[in-house]
Amino acid sequence: MLTAVLCAFSAFGAEGADADDIKSLREQLARQQAQIAELQKTLEAQGRALDRLAQQSSSNVVTAAVPAATALKASSVSVDDLAKKTEAVSKNLGGFQFSGDFRYRLDVQARSSNEVAAPLQNVRSRYRLRLNIDKDLDPRFRFHMQLSTGPYNNAITNDQDMAGTVAKHPISIAEAYVNFHPNANVSLRGGRMEEVFADNMRFLWDDDVRFNGFHQTLKGSFGSNPLGFKTVELRVGEYILSNPAVYVLPANSPFVAAGYQVGQKVRDANLFHPGVILRGDLGSAWSHQILGTFQIYRNPNQIQLASTAAGFPVVVTKDLGFVLSGPIGGTGNGTTLPGGATYFAPDFHIAHLGYRLERKGVSIGGREMPLWFDLQAARNTGASSLRDALMASVNLGAVRKAGDLRTLYQFAIKDANSMISQFTDDDLGTGSGVNIAVHALRFDLGLTRFLQWQNLLFIQNQRRASNPSEQFFVPLQRGANSTFRYLGQLAFTF
Repeated sequence: MLTAVLCAFSAFGAEGADADDIKSLREQLARQQAQIAELQKTLEAQGRALDRLAQQSSSNVVTAAVPAATALKASSVSVDDLAKKTEAVSKNLGGFQFSGDFRYRLDVQARSSNEVAAPLQNVRSRYRLRLNIDKDLDPRFRFHMQLSTGPYNNAITNDQDMAGTVAKHPISIAEAYVNFHPNANVSLRGGRMEEVFADNMRFLWDDDVRFNGFHQTLKGSFGSNPLGFKTVELRVGEYILSNPAVYVLPANSPFVAAGYQVGQKVRDANLFHPGVILRGDLGSAWSHQILGTFQIYRNPNQIQLASTAAGFPVVVTKDLGFVLSGPIGGTGNGTTLPGGATYFAPDFHIAHLGYRLERKGVSIGGREMPLWFDLQAARNTGASSLRDALMASVNLGAVRKAGDLRTLYQFAIKDANSMISQFTDDDLGTGSGVNIAVHALRFDLGLTRFLQWQNLLFIQNQRRASNPSEQFFVPLQRGANSTFRYLGQLAFTF
């Protein structure tokens, strides 16, 4: 545009115009055009450099050339740092934060046959995919949702078998809740969520089971005390397990098999779970934690009824809006009939105690190796026999990056009336969540910051045999040969 103006000015031959001034303006214009071209080249080079930085993942160090116009100096950036920054941006789009994991698993189950139990030989490939979506609605409210693979009629696994030829696999809502936290010491949550005392220890709960309802936590602090406790946390969970909507029970209803009276209303099943956790330090190197909880189930027979062919349509299917292929899994408790719908235990009122001792700052070969001991015990006060459970665990190490190691040993006993089999771990208790004694070993190795190789081995024996004279029946009896289960898996996080 300046060129056109100058040409016009020269053409009109305006009086007083100095030829030297015109020449100077033309030279200045040429210099400005050259500078603009140089800046364009610099911006293009910067764009190409940024593209290369985003794509590089194999080298340890990358160098980003930043133009002087941005007032930034050229620097070397590690791939890990660049990846973390890229993830931080990609995980927070429009206020939504995304994360998840993918796990490929080899699952081997084996048991030889005898007169008590049939053989078991199941070698299968499985995978699990979970996607988390989180959003802070404001400083006090947070929304969370998790989508996951897994069969609809098995509440204690998100694993999907590699089977069914090439049929598409289902994905469903595993978690969905809103959390209200007016301050750092109070939290109220409602929706579908982990149980309020879930700890991923395979004792009370399977790590894939989720509950519908509400829970609340309240935190406080202690003054100086001999046991070193610094904080106290009160937790309460209220979970809704069923909605029968049966106001007058007919004689042909499956609920009759679960002990409900003809002509009476069938009330819902639910769980009320209050408890307390104390945490503190024992000197500078050790910390410890004590917990005490009490579970109160109402109408628990509906859970067992949902595990029968006649019962799952009225307890589960009618609320989902589609027909399940079969009853929910996870049986193992004593019942009054073989495969029956009534638990042998009249009630499930479960007292639970736990203690953890952890050593801080353990370092082996320059790597942090957390050491902890965990003891848990439970008693179903609603039963008069076979009502106790315990677990002892010792752990060394944790996997956070490539080369990290973790080893774990556990021993567990869960008697046939001690807890609800349909909710407890189905790896520790293969084919029978309770009535078991199990040795468990685990070894994990970090391959990268996002990938672990995990190995778990379970050796399971049954605790008690059925006793028809007492109307006590279990699906897998004492005397069956040992059940062996190996889980070898690659676990990716993103």
